[in-house]
Amino acid sequence: MNCPKCQSTKIIKYGHTHYGKARFRCQDCGRQFVENPTRQPIDEATRQLIDKLLLERLALAAIARVTGVSERWLQMYVNQKFDNLPKQVEVSPKKRVFRV
Repeated sequence: MNCPKCQSTKIIKYGHTHYGKARFRCQDCGRQFVENPTRQPIDEATRQLIDKLLLERLALAAIARVTGVSERWLQMYVNQKFDNLPKQVEVSPKKRVFRV
């Protein structure tokens, strides 16, 4: 078995998940993983749909129901999007027009 992150073979058993599957840990990079994961990452098409629904200002619970993702994952995704936004807003001065 190899680490999915660094491909190292220095793998140790590291307990069990709350689903009862064996958890492993890479001794080189510290990555924790299960051997045959049943839960797959959210695909790019679903992420794009979520982005569109967020622009429509739908409730997170509604977006989670429509897309089939968990509310917890969706909240983490939104928080990550917010963290990636620039923290300072660029404001350009407005042209002043003088009327007589």
